[in-house]
Amino acid sequence: MARMKRRLGYYAGSAAIALTALCMFFTFAPNLPGQAAQGEQILGPTAKGFGNPRELPPGGPAPRTADGHPDLTGRYYPGRAGRMIAQYTPGDPGANWNNLKRLFDPAKTPQENPVFRPETKAKYQYPTPYGICAPGGTPTSITTQRTENGPFEIVQLPGRMWVLTEFPLTVRYVPTDGSPHPPDPDVTFNGDSRGHWEGNTLVVSTIAIDTRMRNISVGLGGDANAWTHSEQEHVTERFSRPSKNYLSYQVSVEDPVVLVKPFHSAPYTFSLAQRPDDVWTEYLCTANEEPEFWKSADPDHKEAYEKGLNPDRQR
Repeated sequence: MARMKRRLGYYAGSAAIALTALCMFFTFAPNLPGQAAQGEQILGPTAKGFGNPRELPPGGPAPRTADGHPDLTGRYYPGRAGRMIAQYTPGDPGANWNNLKRLFDPAKTPQENPVFRPETKAKYQYPTPYGICAPGGTPTSITTQRTENGPFEIVQLPGRMWVLTEFPLTVRYVPTDGSPHPPDPDVTFNGDSRGHWEGNTLVVSTIAIDTRMRNISVGLGGDANAWTHSEQEHVTERFSRPSKNYLSYQVSVEDPVVLVKPFHSAPYTFSLAQRPDDVWTEYLCTANEEPEFWKSADPDHKEAYEKGLNPDRQR
């Protein structure tokens, strides 16, 4: 029962999967004929009604807001298909499968893993404890889509924007007018974010991130390689929209307590959702059954769990 408290999609790599395959069918069906712009119909029908994923064309230039900046507004999926691509996606496109899913090409844009200080390994580097409800935060709510395969959404207005994610469920507010961090910001899981424009790239600086927020898929993929951070962590994100159908995201993490040197990710590729009716789904992680579970749990299992050893995790 302990596994039930984490949503099904957490282990399946989905940020938008419900409790049944039927719900998944309706949420992530492909474009219907005529829904995409002329020349951009890239998802053909199959017997199951899903469609073979295909790489999106650029789709033309990025739109711009009233103040002249690129408009980042949109719902974006990791990879190049404009929809969820995961292990269970019907309509396997064959050799192009991994190319559609991956956020970057290590041969073209290599990424060095975070380099941790040896003396801090035991305190800050350990897998996510089994069965917990991990909160969303910066930058994990975006980077975890590398393994969750789910979307995040940006709503942008002149001088401000919001970043929304389904799983972990979070709403993040970012002023983009170049205003500085306050001298003593409140500590939150999202942290205090402040953005400014460098040409066509929005650069977002975030500090005051709650130390309980785990860096998941920040450099090292997945929960098994998650790591925590000190109060000195400083996250810098770069958002750009090179074309209508694509968003580029790059993250850097500075933490002199935990890291030998700052970590810089490769530029990650996200693609614009192609269904006009792409459904937003709410996910809340709860642990209501936990007390009942522990009454009948194997004592050795319970002890291992409480020590954070994750006995059931196979990755």
